[in-house]
Amino acid sequence: MATVSVIIHTFNNEKFIGETIESVLKQTYDDYEIIVIDDGSVDGTRDALQPYMQRIRYHYKENGGIASAKNAGISLSEAEFIAFLDHDDLWDPDKLKLQMEHFNSNPQIGLVYAKYTSFRNDKELRTKPDKGYSGWIFKELLSKSFIQTSTVMVKRECLNEVGPYDESFSLGDEYDMFLRIARKFQCGFIDKGLTRYRVHDRNASKDDLLFDKENLRVFKKVYNGYTDLDEKEKKILRKRIAMYSIRVAKGLYNQGQLEESKEYQEEAREYLPFYKRITSNLTFKT
Repeated sequence: MATVSVIIHTFNNEKFIGETIESVLKQTYDDYEIIVIDDGSVDGTRDALQPYMQRIRYHYKENGGIASAKNAGISLSEAEFIAFLDHDDLWDPDKLKLQMEHFNSNPQIGLVYAKYTSFRNDKELRTKPDKGYSGWIFKELLSKSFIQTSTVMVKRECLNEVGPYDESFSLGDEYDMFLRIARKFQCGFIDKGLTRYRVHDRNASKDDLLFDKENLRVFKKVYNGYTDLDEKEKKILRKRIAMYSIRVAKGLYNQGQLEESKEYQEEAREYLPFYKRITSNLTFKT
């Protein structure tokens, strides 16, 4: 049995999936398996994977979304460590090796993430996060989402403890998962770009309004569902909920959905009634 399961979820990605697989096969660490979850592709994704079928575990399922695909991959794995790779991203050859070394040197941590460099075509754009955090990073992660999925390796025991990805989310499942892990386990950070994040016209996070709604749901889930939050954490969450409520309100307002937009503005005031800078900068026409 492999020490690391590399889980790649894919959907209609015949264009990039081969290059993504190749970046795993070039790893300098070799005790891994590749599990590809095809989430109901109807294009040539399976044909693009044919040259790799002897080196991957391929599983086709009906389309159920990103979270369900990752959960399916986890259920097929028995490895001690799990690494996630989006179907259009690429890994540095030393990615798995450096992360395993980090785990071995820091046995107290449950998750390791790293920097990533975004690119479009052959042009590199930006490396993020500017600053990474190690140890108990829950508060920092509440304030800003800085963990990119394709940089992550996590111990199976963490996933067993916090449970599966929340399949009610279409985009917010990853942030929700990382917050759940960071609440219970220390995290490690490698200050090096180990992943290349491909920017293209079909990126899932291109829908700004949906992205804001999903983040808002994550914050409300934490605020209303976590029973052991301290006052600083609650303050961070109230501010985040208010800010994202206003972002959603603006997006709906720009689409002409005025009544629903008003509801989100009122929600912002409910969570942070005295934070006037963000709750008074949107004027609604009647």
